[in-house]
Amino acid sequence: MKVILIYADSLRRDHLGAYGNKWIHTPNLDRLAGVSSVFEHAYIGSFPTVPTRRDVLLGLGDKQVPFNRWKGIDPDETTLAQRLAEKKVPSMMVTDVQNTVTRGINMDKGFSAWSVNRGQEGDPCWLDDGVPLEFPVEHRLIRYTAERWQQILTNRAHRRVEDDWFAPHTYSMAIEWLERNHTRDDFFLYIDTFDPHEPWDPPQWYEDMYDAGFKGRRLDAPTYGLVRKLGYTKREVQNVRARYAGEVTMVDASMGRLLATLERLGIEDETLLIFTSDHGIYLDYPGDNGMICKANTLGDDGAIMAAGEPPKQPLHYYPHWTGVCRIPLIVRMPGQGKGQRVRAITQPWDLTATVLDAFGIAKAPELWGESLLPIVRGERRKNRDAAVLGNNAHAQVMTPQWMYAAWRGQRPKVLHDLKSDPDQVRDVAASNPDVVKRLHKKVIAHLRRQQLGDLATEYE
Repeated sequence: MKVILIYADSLRRDHLGAYGNKWIHTPNLDRLAGVSSVFEHAYIGSFPTVPTRRDVLLGLGDKQVPFNRWKGIDPDETTLAQRLAEKKVPSMMVTDVQNTVTRGINMDKGFSAWSVNRGQEGDPCWLDDGVPLEFPVEHRLIRYTAERWQQILTNRAHRRVEDDWFAPHTYSMAIEWLERNHTRDDFFLYIDTFDPHEPWDPPQWYEDMYDAGFKGRRLDAPTYGLVRKLGYTKREVQNVRARYAGEVTMVDASMGRLLATLERLGIEDETLLIFTSDHGIYLDYPGDNGMICKANTLGDDGAIMAAGEPPKQPLHYYPHWTGVCRIPLIVRMPGQGKGQRVRAITQPWDLTATVLDAFGIAKAPELWGESLLPIVRGERRKNRDAAVLGNNAHAQVMTPQWMYAAWRGQRPKVLHDLKSDPDQVRDVAASNPDVVKRLHKKVIAHLRRQQLGDLATEYE
């Protein structure tokens, strides 16, 4: 069996044609979706980047906390790659998400081999005294410190051709690996790109597809928060959306090269292919409630991480709106030629069980998820009736109808009816006490699974 699992960081599901988008060019992913199982209710688990990758590379949560934290793999934790190695399945990681494999965040643990395309998001991989520190906007509107912004400018100063950008080169690395290893009977290839995560700085030709000739302030890496309080104009936000869309199209073009490679090498119908994201992003669209980027905690000035500084107290807390917590998930079985829409609720730890199942490896009892293969084969309709997600101060429950959020520390609970209020504007917790009670039980059950029942009172 050949299995390829692909992550595209911060990819909004509604920016793909397969999920209804009409203006962003994603022909390759749309073509893949046409012969795949497209999951309508895939949600995040732990949040954000490193915690959710712990979800999928471990298949379960962290110790003594409700969700995975931002930390490396512990010596006593067994990774998906290690479980595959026990059955002699070779595994390869190709990534440019440097903060998952550098500085002690050892997500490569257990892989037969791994390769990192250095430089994303201010990764300190190069020094060049000839690159000046310049801010395209006032520093408070950039989420990075001056030192980190200088590194970002340095890392991207050499770019000329498309393969100089991160996702295209990472896919090129993966394609080269496939060309050298496609004759193996079994392999697991894990491809992980930070794009379309900010900084949103695609090649000019991709930006020009959506907003040619823009001359205003460039918000490459905007401070997270409320658009109006930060002072971003509608025209500036329009350009941010265009550059984000350009990165989505850039990732899609890279995906097209990978799909063509599978076909050229003759292994397209031998390969289980999974494409997904760790979370979405806010761009002040309806349902984003005036936000940009992905924070669910903001300072009193409506911002967080402005110039890398601590937020202003007191803090304000928000749920993960659907633009962040609902993600794309496309699964193509070997030889599949017809697409289908799947309504089963899924979360990242299901992917762990799915990969193991593809290689005929029984799921260990401690793992949280369930294989999706019986669902895509039509043998089972669902894995769960709700998704429970969040971080270690916030827990949220998602169903096709409801979004429920609770916080530690007796903060007010929030409930939205997604059917009557898809933009999540009206909090209906007070008028739906039975729904609140029912969904809160899902939070308590999650805590008990982690043997954290003593925390239940902190969410009351």
